[in-house]
Amino acid sequence: MAAAKSDPHAYVLPIAESQRIFDRDIVPAELGSLGSSKTTDGNIKPVAVFVVGQTGAGKTRTAPAIKAVMQSRRGQPAHFIADTYKTYHPAYPRLVVEAPALASPATGTDARRWLAMAAEHAIGRGIDVLLESACRNPADFADLAQAFHDAGYRVEVAIMAVPEGLSRLGILTRFYERLPEAGSRNLPPRLTPTKVHNESYEGLLDAAIFVDESSAVDQIVVVRRDNMVAYANERVNGSWKRAAATRKSLMEQRECCLPKELSIAKTNIEKLRCVSFSELPPQLEEIESLLGPMMDEINNTHTPPLRLLALPDIGGAGHSCDVNLDLTLGLVADNQRYRVSHRISS
Repeated sequence: MAAAKSDPHAYVLPIAESQRIFDRDIVPAELGSLGSSKTTDGNIKPVAVFVVGQTGAGKTRTAPAIKAVMQSRRGQPAHFIADTYKTYHPAYPRLVVEAPALASPATGTDARRWLAMAAEHAIGRGIDVLLESACRNPADFADLAQAFHDAGYRVEVAIMAVPEGLSRLGILTRFYERLPEAGSRNLPPRLTPTKVHNESYEGLLDAAIFVDESSAVDQIVVVRRDNMVAYANERVNGSWKRAAATRKSLMEQRECCLPKELSIAKTNIEKLRCVSFSELPPQLEEIESLLGPMMDEINNTHTPPLRLLALPDIGGAGHSCDVNLDLTLGLVADNQRYRVSHRISS
């Protein structure tokens, strides 16, 4: 068997073959069980909810809570996980074994194309969408959000605000402890390269700028890994209720750690020190260096107080307290208060 080609561009599929794979494999697997929009009220928009955060940020812990509400209250959404589309590339199974560092860049172009095609498929049928993305290519996030907006969708975004050291540690922990999030859907457990993490970490800032400056997003919430809200905003009649500060909030939250987060991080670092892999010690040193400045700021109060993420109630029965929902998931009209809350704890 010939060795794998080292140039990622050599694996980009012809358009016709890419389309065949989408029609034959991806539509049945990702969209086959979903019909057209179940909404009969023409005044209710379909909704697209994005959960975005760098690799290791904890999207796979936040997204299920959102999906549960959407499924209960609106019906089954299309659930797109951007990273998993590469598994449909015919070269991926071989590359992940023979050249794991090449597997992602070699299949990424087609994976991004398939994600855009899946979004177009959903838009054409008015299907609700939940989309998870690391924002390694922030222009893709912007294009998708704009496409949903232009098609008449309500667009809501949750941005994960996680310090660099914590997300890098999260990548190592999920891989070496074989946590479920190490292999989303069809992906095998994988150790995300630091370069990929860093690109998505930087890309998230561009995504935050897009949210602040574009008219495509209707509601935004910035959350930490344990679903604590740092910032929330919503558009009413095209304008933000509050001054746009998504990027500012993201940057502030990246500069601090909560006591619980630091405690968990220290425990995970000690566990990883017991793992016999030569590449681990230098990575752990880098992570400790990134977290070091935050360890003296546990009681720092320069950032706004945090609160638990509030979503619509799954059952719709209601509770006695009025809350402003951080994400309405398309269930509440703009500028309305809601008496039903589903508060998400870690």
